[in-house]
Amino acid sequence: MHAIVIAGGKGTRLGALTANTPKALMRFGDRPLLEINLLQLRQAGATRVTLCVSHLGHAIEREITNGEQFGLRVDYCRDPGLLGTAGPLRLVPDWSVPALVVNCDILTSLDFARLYRTHRESDRTLTIATKRREIAVPFGVLDVADQGTVRAIREKPTLSFDVSAGIYVVNPEVHSSIPADEPADMPSLIRALLERGSSVGTYPFTERWHDIGTPDSYQAARNEYLADPHAFLAPEPVGITGEGT
Repeated sequence: MHAIVIAGGKGTRLGALTANTPKALMRFGDRPLLEINLLQLRQAGATRVTLCVSHLGHAIEREITNGEQFGLRVDYCRDPGLLGTAGPLRLVPDWSVPALVVNCDILTSLDFARLYRTHRESDRTLTIATKRREIAVPFGVLDVADQGTVRAIREKPTLSFDVSAGIYVVNPEVHSSIPADEPADMPSLIRALLERGSSVGTYPFTERWHDIGTPDSYQAARNEYLADPHAFLAPEPVGITGEGT
């Protein structure tokens, strides 16, 4: 399996935590987040990982090198600027089979192998891993018809949404739907694929998932990982230390 990790963002919402450290290298005890991701990918069957880097990319390359210490072959795709979450995919070399694409600021116990297998067994161009989220509305919500006629009212309802988890399986033919030399994010790529009639599907999952975008979410993810690391990583086999360089 080929995996692509999008690790070029500045992590501005994390404030001082990422002033001099890329968010991919934020610490979870004795490991940086990216190391956890790489070990998970190898355990899921990945043999090659492409790291798309930009902001402080040299620090990531110095830490991860060629990936040998993780039992992986790691190569790098260097963004000339901040190309968003989809733009870097245009620069990935030697990409000829569906790839697992993961944002670097995700901590999850999702079964990557099952997600990848499900996509390969489908005819989809892109599969989005999704989580169900509920939002409580603290007001009475009106169902209003034409001319302001109220048909119903729901008091403080809870609304459910399927949200993108920042994890995808993507076929290489999406290249032609990504603009060259300008930023592009995954929502814009998905819209472009839908407009072209490409098949885009979802993979709902219930495993643990943290989007590490703020100091509070980072601390919550870190606490959960440190409380039970084996919920995210199986014990390492002899010969693979999992330690960074």
